[in-house]
Formats: sequence, structure tokens, C-alpha cells
Amino acid sequence: MASVGSLSSSTSNSIRGYGGLASGLDRDELIKGMTLGTTSKLNQQEQKKQKIEWMQEAVRAISDKMISFHGKYTETLTSSSNLFSSLLWGRNKITTSGANNKYVSVTGTASGADAMTILGIKQKAQNASLSSTGMASDSVLKSGNIDTNMEIETLKGKTLDFSYNGKSYSVTLDEGDFSTVEKAAEAIQDKLDKVEVEKAGADGTGSVKLGDVITVTGDTANGFTITADKVKRTEKAIKLNGGSALEYMGIAAKDFSIGTESESVSTDPAKGTKLKKDWAEMVAGQTVTFSYNGAEAKIQIANDADSIEDVRASLQKELDAKFGAGRILVKEDGGKLTFKTTIPGETEADKTTPKADTSSVLKVTGGSDEALTALGLSRGLTNRTNLDAKIDTDGFTKFTKEVEIKEVDENGVETTKKETQNWYKFKLNGADVEVKEGATVRDLMNAINKSDANVTVSYQEAADKFTFTSKVNGASGVIDFTENKGTGANATLAKIFGLESSDMDAKVARGDDAIVAVKYAGSDQVVELRRDSNTFTVDGLTMSLKGTFGYNEKGELENPNDVTNAVEINASVDVDKLMDTIKSFVADYNAIVDLVNGELTTKHDRDYDPLTSEQKGELSESEISKWETKAKEGLLYGDSDLRSLSMDLRVVVSGGLLTKFEEIGINLSSSYSDNGKLNIDESKLRAALETNPESVEKLFTSKAGTDAEGNETFNGLATNLKNVMDKYVKTTGSMETKGILIRKAGSKSAAQSLTQNTYYDQLTAIDKMIDKLKTRLKTEQDRYISQFSTLETMIANMNSQSSYLSSMGGY
Repeated sequence: MASVGSLSSSTSNSIRGYGGLASGLDRDELIKGMTLGTTSKLNQQEQKKQKIEWMQEAVRAISDKMISFHGKYTETLTSSSNLFSSLLWGRNKITTSGANNKYVSVTGTASGADAMTILGIKQKAQNASLSSTGMASDSVLKSGNIDTNMEIETLKGKTLDFSYNGKSYSVTLDEGDFSTVEKAAEAIQDKLDKVEVEKAGADGTGSVKLGDVITVTGDTANGFTITADKVKRTEKAIKLNGGSALEYMGIAAKDFSIGTESESVSTDPAKGTKLKKDWAEMVAGQTVTFSYNGAEAKIQIANDADSIEDVRASLQKELDAKFGAGRILVKEDGGKLTFKTTIPGETEADKTTPKADTSSVLKVTGGSDEALTALGLSRGLTNRTNLDAKIDTDGFTKFTKEVEIKEVDENGVETTKKETQNWYKFKLNGADVEVKEGATVRDLMNAINKSDANVTVSYQEAADKFTFTSKVNGASGVIDFTENKGTGANATLAKIFGLESSDMDAKVARGDDAIVAVKYAGSDQVVELRRDSNTFTVDGLTMSLKGTFGYNEKGELENPNDVTNAVEINASVDVDKLMDTIKSFVADYNAIVDLVNGELTTKHDRDYDPLTSEQKGELSESEISKWETKAKEGLLYGDSDLRSLSMDLRVVVSGGLLTKFEEIGINLSSSYSDNGKLNIDESKLRAALETNPESVEKLFTSKAGTDAEGNETFNGLATNLKNVMDKYVKTTGSMETKGILIRKAGSKSAAQSLTQNTYYDQLTAIDKMIDKLKTRLKTEQDRYISQFSTLETMIANMNSQSSYLSSMGGY
């Protein structure tokens, strides 16, 4: 063995006890020498075990690469690169040619490609549809009726915000009379009395309400006072955080500090209280936010506006400034405001009225609640159809039904009750469409879409149109409202969706099937294919129609015998895919050949055996790594199984098969050192695939025997390799039928083989031998320790006697 520093090949042993105290002998070294025979045998077995483990790893590296190769090219049919797959070799690259090939795309397999020519496309398939005849609305945004005499209670709907003991509470003033200070204070107190802030009182029963710790009082002369009661709040932190109501009560938010007395905050005399507003106060200086084609702007009403005309003029001025003059026309119409989108600089036939711009979308998206209320506007109001507006149910069939209503109480307990409700229905495609009383346009659309009518209705905001589309393809799909004739329902639906009720009473909208004229090879007959979709499969081909051609205005096929303008379907192999697959196959095959022959021909350097534990203890990790890399080399040199595998790989392409492969550009390397690796002439191989792909496929996939005509056939390259792979790395079946390398070293791809292989058996036997030698070594050490202990005792006794005698003699 090569020298490793100053190490010997012995194994370091720890020997119990101490020796040499009386004799002066180095007991441990003597015992090591006396047990050297057993220690050497133990080291040899451990080194032998390490070698076998490395050999097992090396064989598994080869088998793993072969298993991967097998799955990729010769075994798993679902693999896109499997050489036996028709999907790889088939004429699956479908193309079309001809002046009209832009109107159709074709994919699929070659089975029907050469047998069919497309002469024309009469019509494309389309599902039955029905759309608004014009715009569903008049494209004008309208306010509700404006009452300039209206008044509002300013506290109604406002909020007061408190925090109690670290938790926040917002109280909405939505119940009661807020017309005077006295009545408003009473209404606020009633509301506070209902807000629970603690589950239990001081005595552990009942609950604490916000009204228990906050008191609101007021009178017209002095305004409002909010008091935090010292006794009732039991010294827990209280704060008046704010709220929209404070502005109108003339009160500022305040912390109530803990003291001996109750604390309060009152109306600021300088601000006073304002519990009512008239119409002018509701709109003057307030804002309304509009969206025009997606651009949003906040429009402020003039501070001195006190009439509808003032408001109209103010809005017109601001809208012109924000979105451009002449784009939005604001008018007063019978106590309402109208907003119409117009085209700048263009007029109707009367030369004075601005021309309507029906393409633009105008919406109210926000603003002061008071201003919106006073002007009869609401968020979401638009110059398009308002999908949240309630529908008219005139002509619908009224009926009642009992429905279950789920409610959740203040404690989170859910209960169910039954309620009788008014409902309405009409017929669509023979199915009932039902809506509840008070339903909106959106509810009506949802009811149609969820019904059994197999129809979808959608709304296009920009065009302000509704479109009904059948869910059933082609001519089988219909949109039929005719069962409502005479009920008035169609008139109501027509008004909602912008349809013609007379057409709905009399006509059924029906879809169209696709009609394609084809001619099959060997026949002069024209066949018209009818399908309910524009994408369909026929004779293994998937066609996607993109337009029409070949038919005249009368629906007749022009010149059926003239294929000049016909679409020819061509099928070819995917040469690029085949080239990539074969190149990858050859590269992976050569890698296996390299690996096998590298292990088989590399000689092991006998000076590099596995390191003992004592030797490893005196080396660095990098030194150990370098040593073991060298020690692993050549362990499979001359291995009989690898020699057999190498020979089998050499002959997978040989003899007459080699000659045939050379003709298509695949040949054996001329270098002897390459040990049977393959080379590719790419230009020659591509030419062979383009001109005669079937012959190339046969060279890879044929099997020995005779064909249907009695000609002798041979095993192709892929067939031979499949046999080799099965022989050496088959992972299925019993252990007796598994591949040679699997039986030799095992594989993770065959779990059973991990504990049933040749190397595993050898390692198990070595482990038993190592255990036996360790037991023998311990026995020997114990025996020698005992003998040395006896010797030490004897020498100690003799030394003691000698000292005694010396003392008796006077020496």
C-alpha cells in the first residue's frame, strides 16, 4: 500500500486500564503487537466492505443511466421521444396549401390528410343570438324629481364615535326624531342605551350599555351636553372620538379624564346647532363626482346657487372645464336635470341642437350625500342602462311561493323562518324564468342565465346593448320568446332589453351549423359536412374554420370540379422533431458506452486501498477525498457482466444493419478507443427523413421475422437496444427475471432489489465476519490485560519483598 504520511495499516484500539507501573513495560503497545493478526484481519474486512460498496455505487450509476435511457427511448410509450411511438414517426405535421388556406387550419394525423380536399366553406357555425336593435336606453343621464322645498334633518344618518375600556364603538343616528335639540337628545340617548359594551355588570349579572356611562341632554336654548358619568363608568377609560354628527351638534371630540366628578362636553355657543337644512343649503358649495369615459372629476356647485337653474349653470361650467367644452350638455327638464353626451362642434339637422355622442359613457360615481339627495342623483347613475334599477313586471305571470329566510341575531345565533313572497315569471325556450317582486335588471339577467332556458344574456356598456346567446351549439340552439305572445311580457322585456316585441312574438332566433364542402380521393362526389362548431374532427383531422369561400350568393358551390381554389391538406413527418430526438438518442447512447467502457478498461492502482479509520484521523477532508477518488478507480476493471454488456452494445448496430445506417448518415466511430460509439451526418440524416421517413423508422423499430409479403425482416437499432436494456436493467417482475445489473447491485427503481442483490449478500457476509473479528479482538485484549495485571502484581510484590530485605540488612 502507498504510504500515507507516517501511518501504518493497523487499526487504532483503545485498551482498558493502565499498565507498566511496576514493570515499566509499555503494556498497550505490547498488546497491540500481540493482537496485530486479528486487527489486520479486521482492517482487511472493513476495506473489503468499502470496496464492495464503491463497486455497488459504480454499477448503480451505470444502471441508473440505462434505466433513464430505456424509459426515454425504448420502453415508455407516453414519452414524446419513444422510438416506437407512432406520434414520433407519424406524418403528424399537417399543413394546408392553396389560395384559400387562410380560411381554415388543420391539425391531426395523416390518416385523412391525403384523402381529402376542401372545396369551399359555405358558412361558419354560430350559436343562436339576439341583440338590442338599437341602444337599450336613450343615452341620457337623468336625475329624479327635484323638490326645492325639501328640508333634511342634519343629524339623521350621522355618527357618534366612542371608545370604552380600549374598544371602539360607532353609533349611527338612524332612528328617532331629530327635528329639535330636545327630541334629538332623546333619540341619541335611546340609541346609546342599545349599544352593549360589557357582557356583565359589577355584580356579574346583566350587561353594561353605552347609555349607562354616557348621557346626552339638550334644549333649544343651550344646545347639547354629552356627559361621562363617573359612578356608572366605574373608572374605565372613556373617550369621545368624533363622528359626523358633532359638526351639527356644535361639539368637539374630547377625552373624559377620570376624576371625582362626572365630566361633560357641551355645544360651542359660537357654532350653535344646525338641525335642519333647506334645499339650497344642501347643494350650495357641495360636490358631485362624475366619470366620463373612465376619467373622473369632482364637480363643485357654486356657493351662491339657490335654484335648479343656478345648479344647472354651475354644473355645466365645471363639466366644460373638467372634460372639455361641448362634450356634456346639462339641461333642466320638468323639475329634473338631464346630462347628455355630445360631439363638440356638431349639431343635429336643426342646426342648433348639439349632436348626441352615443359612444361616450357618463356616470355619477360620488359626491356629498346631501347634494345627491337634493338633486335626485345617486352613485352609479349613468347614461347607460341602470342594471340596478327595478324592473317593470307588466305582463309577467304573478305567483306566490314560500321561501326560507335565514337570520342571525345579535348573539350570532342563526335561525330560519319561512316567508311567502310575490314572484313573477315568463317563458324563454319553454322554460320558466322567475324573479322576485322588486327585482332589478341585474337580477333579471341572473335569473335568465341560471334558468333551464340554456341562454346567456350579457350587457355591453359601451354599446348599451344586451345580447342573448344560446348555450347550445349550432342550429340546435334557439332563443324563443313566442310562448309569451299575448301576455304583454314580451313588450315589457323588449322595453328592458331594447328588443322588438313584434319580432319576439313571431320569430325564433336559431343558430347556424358550419357547412364545409369536401371531396375524397378517388371520388368525384362533393360531400357537404355539417357541424355545430367551427372546430371539429373528421377522419383524424381537426379543422378550425376562419372564414368562407367557394360558394356564390345563392349558396351554390362554384365550380365543384375545379380544384384550383381548393384547399389541399398535406401531411408530413416532423423532421425537426425527429432530428432532435435522434441526436439526443445518439448522445445518450454514447454516454452509456463511455461510462461502461470507462469502468471496464480502467485498471485499479493497488497502492490505493480504502483508508482505515486511524489513517483518516490524520488526514484533512480534501486529502481523504483525493485519496478515495483514486481508490475508487478501476474497481470494475474486467468485470464479466460489464464485458458482456459492452459486447452487446457493440453489436446493436452491426453487419447489414450497419450498412443501412451508414446510408442514412449514422455510423460507428472509426476510432477504436470510442468502443462502438455512433456518429451522425446531420445533412444526410435530414435528407433521409425528408424523402423516406418510413425506411428510417424501419431501421430503428423493425423486428426479426418475415413481413406480410414473406420477406425476411431484421431487428432495428431501437429493438436491439430494448432487448439489451431488458437484459441488463429490467426492473419489473420477480428477482429472477430482473436485469443482470439489477440482480448484481440493486436499484431504487426496483425497491425489492435493494436488499436482494449480489453485492448486498456479500456485504451482509462481511458484516458478520467483522462482528466476529471484533468479538475475537476484545477477547484477546481482555486475556492479555489480565495476564499483564497478574505480572504487574507479581513484580510489585517482589519489589516490596526486596525493599524489606534490603532494610533488614542495613543497606
